[in-house]
Amino acid sequence: MSSQDGKCADWKAWHDSEPGGPATLHVTGKCTFPTGGYQVELKPAKSQGINPRIYIVEKIVHPPTGAANDVVTEVEVHYTEKTNARYDEVSIVPDKVTIPVKEVS
Repeated sequence: MSSQDGKCADWKAWHDSEPGGPATLHVTGKCTFPTGGYQVELKPAKSQGINPRIYIVEKIVHPPTGAANDVVTEVEVHYTEKTNARYDEVSIVPDKVTIPVKEVS
């Protein structure tokens, strides 16, 4: 993993099916980079694999587009998707991290 991929941790996933709104899957984490200006997004992977209970998301890192502060920077990552599908785990690629999904209702 290069410094441009960042060092990510504190991943959490939960499925919120509280009344009053659509059921929503949330995935959050924090990534640390050697300079400022980075952005991180998660999006559904094109290939979801063979297990329908594991949701696969792809971590995409956008490097700074101009001059960047030369200071270690932490970036919050938050992905949400409205879905009634029930997942046991979320897998984040290419990091090879799998986290359990908690049910919140």
